[in-house]
Amino acid sequence: MLRIVLLLFIALFFAFPESKGAYSLAKHEEKILVVNSYHRGLSWTDSLNKGFTESLESSLNDVEFYFENLDAKRQNINLILPEIKSYLAARFALIKPKLIAVTDDDAMRILEILSKEIPEIGRTPVVFMGVNEIRVVPENFTGIFEVVDIRANFELIKQLMPSTQKVYCVIDNTTTGRVMGKRIDSTMLTYNPPFEVSLLGDCSYKELIDTLSQISNSEAVLFFLFNQDRFGRFFTYEEILDSIYKYSKIPVFGTWSFYLGRGIVGGNIISGYHHGKRAAQLAAMLLQGVSTQSLDPTEGPRKTMLDYKQLKRFKVDRNLITKDVIIVNKPSARLPIHKGAVISISVVFILVIIVAILLFGLSRSRLKNLRLQRYYNQILEQKNAEVEESLRRAEEANELKSAFLANMSHEIRTPMNSIVGFSKLVRENPGLTPEEISGFLDIISDNSQKLMRLINDIIDISKIDSHQLTIYKRPVQLGSLFSNCFRAAEVELDRVGKNNISMEMSFTPHDAALEVLTDPDRLHQVVMNLLNNAIKFTQSGRIVLGYAMVQDLLRVWVEDTGIGIDQQHHDAVFERFRQVDGSLNREYGGSGLGLSICKGIVESMGGRIGVSSIPGKGSNFWFEVPVTIAKPGEPVTAQVKPTQSKLKNKVLLIVEDNQHSALLLKEMLKGTGAVLLHASNGMEVSTILNDKVKIDVALVDIYLPDTSGYDVVSKIKKAQPHAKVVAQTANAMDSDRDKSLKAGCDEHIIKPIDRERLLELLNRLLS
Repeated sequence: MLRIVLLLFIALFFAFPESKGAYSLAKHEEKILVVNSYHRGLSWTDSLNKGFTESLESSLNDVEFYFENLDAKRQNINLILPEIKSYLAARFALIKPKLIAVTDDDAMRILEILSKEIPEIGRTPVVFMGVNEIRVVPENFTGIFEVVDIRANFELIKQLMPSTQKVYCVIDNTTTGRVMGKRIDSTMLTYNPPFEVSLLGDCSYKELIDTLSQISNSEAVLFFLFNQDRFGRFFTYEEILDSIYKYSKIPVFGTWSFYLGRGIVGGNIISGYHHGKRAAQLAAMLLQGVSTQSLDPTEGPRKTMLDYKQLKRFKVDRNLITKDVIIVNKPSARLPIHKGAVISISVVFILVIIVAILLFGLSRSRLKNLRLQRYYNQILEQKNAEVEESLRRAEEANELKSAFLANMSHEIRTPMNSIVGFSKLVRENPGLTPEEISGFLDIISDNSQKLMRLINDIIDISKIDSHQLTIYKRPVQLGSLFSNCFRAAEVELDRVGKNNISMEMSFTPHDAALEVLTDPDRLHQVVMNLLNNAIKFTQSGRIVLGYAMVQDLLRVWVEDTGIGIDQQHHDAVFERFRQVDGSLNREYGGSGLGLSICKGIVESMGGRIGVSSIPGKGSNFWFEVPVTIAKPGEPVTAQVKPTQSKLKNKVLLIVEDNQHSALLLKEMLKGTGAVLLHASNGMEVSTILNDKVKIDVALVDIYLPDTSGYDVVSKIKKAQPHAKVVAQTANAMDSDRDKSLKAGCDEHIIKPIDRERLLELLNRLLS
């Protein structure tokens, strides 16, 4: 008997080495501040906290939690935001936590602000969970995004209720409700369900219940949340679901796990408990020294779950349910159990518990070391995988760049062949007729423009890569902008001899009359790239240019009946250095940069771009960018060419060391009545300034043999402050223009210089 008691004592000693008693008086080392957006007792918040705390307590020995609840469901925290920030800052200073956990969007937003304002908080790792709005987070943040898969829920309704004609989406006007509303709108832009979708939420509790109690059997409800009605009254999830179940006679689908058992059929379900557990895994690694930069935020898990009772209530055909779906609330089968079997099982169970306690006590430290070893093995495997992926991408990049350089050589040499060849013919054949010379010059001009477009494309790619692509917003009328694009496409169709293709436009008069704030030049560039792409790959049929305003987004599409693109190449067409057919003997030419430039411009404007296409039937390229409606009375910018030259009797100084470039400028300015002076270097400019010659405009090349063009600009401005100075250079980046303006230039013009643009610029400076 004494031996048995001794064994039990040893077992209990190893099983509970840190039980509360004399050895539990040590102070907790790991303090965690948990900031909840909502109040204690809300099912969602409680399930997140339960998963988070239980998981951390099971993986760490010493951890202590401090909870703060903002109560954002029942009050407008924006009205007391300064007080909340001050309180949380004071709590942080008092607790000095090693980690902060936040639940849902309002707490996330406040902690982001505090991280910027208080350095100590900015250096403390933050783990978030239950956050709906996916966005870029600060460096000290990581966590789990709560992403409701709206499309998956629509697909489930279509699968289980094929005859459904309309689905009501129930949301409210809280932070989460507004995010859900935006996500529904975004889903509808790219997904077309077989039923009508209607938002139901900006209403009172009575209006909601009245609406749901009167809808027909061919309709369904997708319930997101309704914690607050139009009059600001608060309802728990349970209260509103019980009311909907009581008054609604149609199927109700939902998106969160605690909705199950409250009358919903089911849905693509998010579990707050499992999201909390996933966030706890991240928190454990952060407390063990892993940095937030190496732990990227991820989306939380989702599973399709259905309630057996509701499936039976609405007589859902079981054959419509796939094998991967989890069905809850199934009736359990009752089996008769013999009394002797119960006793035997109980004895075995007790023995198993005793053995388990012994094994647990003996192996606890070993398991801890094993867990740490697994963690480092996992990190090592992850780093090895990253290295292998980096090597693969480097090899792929080298192959793509080699193919790109070969293609660039082809695209440059082809127009150069025509330019050099026909220039030689014109020079060496005095017997050519004027018509032949004119035709050859047209060919030289056309190929020069092709070469210039290729150079501009390469410059745009460089701007995108170096983040120097600047967006200049100004008011523009949509109808005028897209009409210009349409007419340019018609001219291009005529130029390439594809008059058998019809051009169409799709828009509403209301949208055409709108004046919006955007960058019309970049918008025109993207639309023309898409139109030229459609013209290139379409041999017959039609091309449609369409645009429409969807809330604060301008959506544009170019639809054609061309060769189409296979599904596997849809993403590749927007990558630089890539083409669907990369061989030099492909049927269609081009550098492969146009669509990549479109993607860079659209994303720089805060939008997105995509394509839907079927091989042999055609393609539909689309993009959408945010725009702002211009204020009433705000003037729409339009360049008006001067009716007469302002250059007569004006003194123009050309500072250019390249004799050919200087000669070209002189020829361009012939007939304007301007007095032209020429200086090849900085010394000659100093001579002209010393002679007190009054200069009206100076065209200064940036690169000179004896000094910098910027020094020349400074000399001219110092000697004659009234003189207008234009930098004329081949430097085409936005940073080059900024550098010229900072040096004192009034304007910046890029080579090759267009005569009409030069005259327009000079007239504007002299006006």
